[in-house]
Amino acid sequence: MLRSKGLTEKLLLLGVDGMDPRFTKRLVDEGKLPNVKKLMERGSCRDDLMLLGANPTITPPMWATLATGASPMVHGITDFFLQVPGKLDEYCYGMHSESCHAEQIWNVTAEMGKKTLVWHWPS
Repeated sequence: MLRSKGLTEKLLLLGVDGMDPRFTKRLVDEGKLPNVKKLMERGSCRDDLMLLGANPTITPPMWATLATGASPMVHGITDFFLQVPGKLDEYCYGMHSESCHAEQIWNVTAEMGKKTLVWHWPS
């Protein structure tokens, strides 16, 4: 059970893979991304748009860290491909949800009885 109600009943998490924060900030400052600017003004990100994520900063561990709040060493997704346990010469795709050893936020909210939708999440 949650300790506090929180600030909102609804939450939308939008992730854009490969979106460069410096380039995006420049486009926002030039007035070319007005909707991104609106989201920023409402406090949806850090002022510099930099992520506080995991290392390495490649797609699979970053998405898993975002979904779980855990570091790659905890959730187990450290690269695009992972070694199959017990087999030195076999690898499997690293972005598979079965490879993640930490609980994703959508499972937590669903177990709490919240309506939860995950759409086009890389897994």
